[in-house]
Amino acid sequence: MTYSYFPGCTLKNKAKDLDHYARECAKVLGFELEEIENWQCCGAVYPQASDEIATKTFFGSRLSRRQKKKGQDLITVCSACHHVIKRVNDDMANVEDIQTKVNNYMALSEPYLGETKVLHYLEVLRDVCWI
Repeated sequence: MTYSYFPGCTLKNKAKDLDHYARECAKVLGFELEEIENWQCCGAVYPQASDEIATKTFFGSRLSRRQKKKGQDLITVCSACHHVIKRVNDDMANVEDIQTKVNNYMALSEPYLGETKVLHYLEVLRDVCWI
């Protein structure tokens, strides 16, 4: 199985070993991590302001394009990245005001409604690899 992979800036800078071993363990366990092209820092903090759509637009756009193109679940190892991306994806699935604003801004032919499954690497180990 292949997962979309969002490494996050910490794993590319200070936690390079964690990124390396996550990739190597995935190979041994029989799944592949396909790094998202041109990813950007998640900001490490979920934006609480209801009118803050810039961050949500970025992730909505990335998740939308990736989901429609690849149909893959998304994995991240960084807990901060996981929190931000999962919350934004949940907003896209459940908060109509955010859905509308982000989808209008992205001007997609089909709206993105949070269809991507966002997982932490440990969830995959727990729920997929050890079943």
